[in-house]
Formats: sequence, structure tokens, C-alpha cells
Amino acid sequence: MELIERVEVLENGQLILVLASGGNSSYQYIYREAAEVKWDSNLKAFTSPPPREWSHSDWFHHILKVAKNCNINLATNNQTTWVNIPTDVKNGMLVDKNT
Repeated sequence: MELIERVEVLENGQLILVLASGGNSSYQYIYREAAEVKWDSNLKAFTSPPPREWSHSDWFHHILKVAKNCNINLATNNQTTWVNIPTDVKNGMLVDKNT
């Protein structure tokens, strides 16, 4: 289980999920899923492209799903910080899409 330390929307609109552990060098291979999710070793985060049709909430759930396909289980907890994310968007991100 990888704890998401911070969920942030950058100035360019990209969504990033920063991992508390700093991640793993093998995470760079997530691009092989051909799902537009990338690992940024400098940010220690999974990233989305700048938004187009999808909302930030859609990208959040997509990143979780793609990571899970690579046997990386991402999770938030009460210590996760949310930066530049409105409450309604955060609430949408915290809804479990698998139920």
C-alpha cells in the first residue's frame, strides 16, 4: 500500500498524487499502460496530463485504477493534504468508484 501524502492541482492544471514513501524507481514504467498516467521522479508523484474532457476527480480515479493494474495500491488517509482542490472536487475524489 502506498500512502498518498498530497493531492494537488498545479498551475498548469495537472493533477499530481505525491507519495509519502517517495515512490519506487519501477513506477516509471506505468507509462506502458498507455493511459496517460506518468511517474515524475522529481515530484515523487503520479501525474495526469493537463485537463481536457475529464475532470480532476475523473483523473484521480483513473490514476488509482491504472496504478492498481500495475500492482500499486494507492490510498489517502486523514494526513493526506489537498492543495488547490475545492471541497466538492475532493469529495468526488473520495467516493469509492468500485462500489
